[in-house]
Amino acid sequence: MYPLVRRVAVWLFLVTALAVSASACRVDATVAVSVAADGSGTVAVALELDASAVEALGGLDGRVHIGDLVAAGWKVTGPTTDSSGGGQISAVKSFDEPSHLGPVLAEVAGPTAIRDVSLVRERSFARTTWRLSGAIDLSDGLDLLADRELAEVLGGLPFARSEEELAEMAGCGDGSCAPADAFTLILEATMPSTDDEVDPAVPMVVERWSVGLGDRSVTVFSSTGVLVDREPRTWLAVSAVAGGLLLIFLAFQSLRLVRSRRFARAVPASVSDKPPGSTEIKEERRSAAEPAQRKLRLVVLGGIGVVWDAGSDPEGLLVPFVREQGGVVDPREVADHYRAASLGYLSSEEFWGAVGVVGDFEVLDAEYLSRVRMRADVLPFLDRMDERSMPVACLTNAVLAWSFQLRDRFELEGRLEPWVASGEVGARKPSQAMFEALRRMSGEAFGDMLLIDSDPATLEVARGLGMSTVLLRGTALVPADFPHPVIDGFADLFRTSGS
Repeated sequence: MYPLVRRVAVWLFLVTALAVSASACRVDATVAVSVAADGSGTVAVALELDASAVEALGGLDGRVHIGDLVAAGWKVTGPTTDSSGGGQISAVKSFDEPSHLGPVLAEVAGPTAIRDVSLVRERSFARTTWRLSGAIDLSDGLDLLADRELAEVLGGLPFARSEEELAEMAGCGDGSCAPADAFTLILEATMPSTDDEVDPAVPMVVERWSVGLGDRSVTVFSSTGVLVDREPRTWLAVSAVAGGLLLIFLAFQSLRLVRSRRFARAVPASVSDKPPGSTEIKEERRSAAEPAQRKLRLVVLGGIGVVWDAGSDPEGLLVPFVREQGGVVDPREVADHYRAASLGYLSSEEFWGAVGVVGDFEVLDAEYLSRVRMRADVLPFLDRMDERSMPVACLTNAVLAWSFQLRDRFELEGRLEPWVASGEVGARKPSQAMFEALRRMSGEAFGDMLLIDSDPATLEVARGLGMSTVLLRGTALVPADFPHPVIDGFADLFRTSGS
């Protein structure tokens, strides 16, 4: 069965599955995200079943178990039945900071249904903008409702019926519809706002997106809330007046400067101590025009293809390992769950359960990671960096628990510091959030860093931030006009630098 969080995550889908497989009825789920001005908020899930669905289920009493929901921090109301015979169930869970919204939404329908969730804040003078974005993907249809272990118990039929039987029971035997058509997911976003264009009596922006189960297209959602601080606007007006007075003063000073230069040209020049073309004057002008030179203070290594051998990196080994263990065979599904785990949304235990691999997660972790190999030239490179007293860091997309195990296994603790892993930051390269975490953890400016990576997109972002960049080439061809220096191994780096 699913791990605890996964079971909690799909509670509304399991109820839907019962209804859909029982009769032609309607089940609608509304997921309401409400963001407060400080970036905290709530996720509320409301499930509504029409009278036909409630009747088909034989009533709601005893049908829905909420113990796991309560244990996971959800406040549950219901199930209840209204006068028309319809049923309602709702649950609410709060999040304390923006980075926690994605994991809470992952509990609603798993890591792939509502994915790539981002809630970020942008600040300017007297103005704060909150931006919420992500994607809704229900293209897996009824497979989203399926429990792999339950399907095995039921002979490969997660709902104890074939697809044809489900279609017949849903009133779709003639092919005019599909059982999944009975279910709709509505995402509602409520963003804080005190912008002038918004009614002050209703300081919020509400937007909605509706997606049917099995919809093959991915629905991208985006919502923005703007908060304006009224008090600084007064100071802004005062600043404008002060700025005007400053401009007048500067204009007056400029006029005085022009007059003094005209007066100086009118006076005969005396004999100069140094001729205009002297070497000393040229050197003075050149040094004043040159910017201060940057100093290399930190070398940063990417993970895959740089620290880990490109032929045996963790992601490349994952799909065949999952298949060997009897898990899912679709590489896209494995990749989706891995992405969620590498963002910190799933623990390694939850990841193995999500991809259908059964067993002790610690044993699975160890067996899987035993296949990972480190590049042969990494340790000699680190030795040379130690000789130069040059610190080396690592910036990698990785499941946090796996990252720790690999560091221990290859004795890299203390040799690569800081070690910035996506599973800890909650973002993946080439996101700027990863680079900002690197800057804060290392205490070094971007201009004093050199990044060695195998991903061109990551190098482009790094160069835009002011970092020096080098591509460690893998098997892919590099175009002739590639804008970054290219090496085939760490030895090339020393030959390039002439040391």
